[in-house]
Amino acid sequence: MDLYLNPSDVADIIGVDEDIITHTLLRKEPEIEPYLRVTSGNTDTESETEPILQLRIDGLAPLITQLSFNIPTNDIIENLICQIVHIAYLKETIEKLEAEKLESVNAIQTLQQENSDLRIEINQLQDQIPKNWKDHIRQMLK
Repeated sequence: MDLYLNPSDVADIIGVDEDIITHTLLRKEPEIEPYLRVTSGNTDTESETEPILQLRIDGLAPLITQLSFNIPTNDIIENLICQIVHIAYLKETIEKLEAEKLESVNAIQTLQQENSDLRIEINQLQDQIPKNWKDHIRQMLK
């Protein structure tokens, strides 16, 4: 995850309208200002850039505090709970995928070993075929 978030990303994370986030960031409250930076963003024309106000991820707590003065905290808390549940689900999914990956790696190693053993066996059989054919032809000629 990027260290700095655009207002739209912040809005997605905490579940508050992007306009409210932007308005709150633009006020540059003393508690939030140390976490802000301005970057140049692209607009429709390539020659012009529009400044974008970004919030460092550790500035979410003071921002939520500022927002809670104007927005019902129930909405914010509910969205944060959803985010925590989502993170827990992702963590569980990652653990399952890592276990499946380990099983797959082991299966691949087993198959590679079997493949190697079969190649050795094929080479041995190929070495025996000419001998058997030579012996068979010799016996037929006698």
